[in-house]
Amino acid sequence: MSEKKPTKDETYWRVLNCAVELEMTKGHLKWTMTELSRKSKVTRSLVYYYFGRSKIEIIEAAVSIIGEEFAGLSEKRMKMWEEGRFEESLIEAREFHDKAPHLCAYYITFRDKKNDVGKSLIKLENTFRRKLKKFMPRATDEQANTIFAVYFGMVYAPNVSEKEIKIFMPVMQGLISKLQ
Repeated sequence: MSEKKPTKDETYWRVLNCAVELEMTKGHLKWTMTELSRKSKVTRSLVYYYFGRSKIEIIEAAVSIIGEEFAGLSEKRMKMWEEGRFEESLIEAREFHDKAPHLCAYYITFRDKKNDVGKSLIKLENTFRRKLKKFMPRATDEQANTIFAVYFGMVYAPNVSEKEIKIFMPVMQGLISKLQ
């Protein structure tokens, strides 16, 4: 019986997750494409196909995913928020966490670094806070920061089930309604 081949999606996420893991364990850009290829069990040519030949391009893809998927800044996720589908958006963010579990640790590790990655992550945070203020214009900065922290926790906390998200959402919906 032959082994099931990974799908493009699975391969992409495995490479990205391994790159982030190497970035954290070896240091910013102190790993090689060969190490990434070995760790992810993907040929270098396939790594190049997905991300280009630059380690920076891989890291930029990771930062982009943090913004688009975890912070929900993609067009699709913004539309969900506009339609009041906060729960669905939060669940999708958790699904990306399952695909790339090292991104949370990467975010926490690199957000305060005085380099392009750190600056990009802080910029994403500020964009997410502006998103919160857009949807909750009466929220104070402190309330927006609190919502950011709770959202962050709901996305990244281990072992939070969809059921627990559903329990939390009426509280979040009530807060959003109050601050709109």
